[in-house]
Amino acid sequence: MANAFVKAFQQPAFVPYVNFNQRIRLSYPTDWMTRDQSSPAGFLVFFASPREDMSDHFSENLTIFIESVPPELTVDQYAHACFQNMAQQPVQFVENGKATIAGRLAYRWVFIGPLQGPVPMSAKYLQYIVVANSKGYVVTYTAELEKYEKFLPIIEQMLNSLEIK
Repeated sequence: MANAFVKAFQQPAFVPYVNFNQRIRLSYPTDWMTRDQSSPAGFLVFFASPREDMSDHFSENLTIFIESVPPELTVDQYAHACFQNMAQQPVQFVENGKATIAGRLAYRWVFIGPLQGPVPMSAKYLQYIVVANSKGYVVTYTAELEKYEKFLPIIEQMLNSLEIK
């Protein structure tokens, strides 16, 4: 019983993720999967938690989407454009406002909406919108609604380690 108690409060070990081309760095748990993907639309890096058991149908995750934007585009303009796209989705905003991430001015939103996948469910999202180096960064934490708070401390540690050079 004592081992279960200690294990419940142990923080996972973290390892660095560095992408020199995209000028980002952060630390993530060693047991999480990571995947990079480039497309004409932009670059995406995906960090996913391990499944908790056989009945776990979704891996909570953190994604960073990066796209080229005009050099004169401000974070206010980029956030407004992102918000307009999201306003067309069936989401309920819980929080929104200005914030700081990676030492840069950002917009931060928390919202609830549907989760795409084989099993219909609701999700809670935490999203940061940033502009730097003529790039737009959309950093999104996605979790099953009931598991959002459980994974939030790990996500916050990841977000606190994020660097945009």
